Amino acid sequence: MEVQNQRVMIGVNEIMMKMGIGRDRAYEIIKKGEFKTIKVGRRYLVHEQTFEKWLKGTTE
Repeated sequence: MEVQNQRVMIGVNEIMMKMGIGRDRAYEIIKKGEFKTIKVGRRYLVHEQTFEKWLKGTTE
């Protein structure tokens, strides 16, 4: 059985890069609750497909 090593969750740094925004603005968007996130320790993570759909303006 072949195991694929592909991340499905992205963090604040990836959100910043994809949107071209700073850290404060990225946290502001996350804390607004516009898409579902999980908190693991001190990190916020979002499923990449969920984020991409939100970014495109589509909902699940």
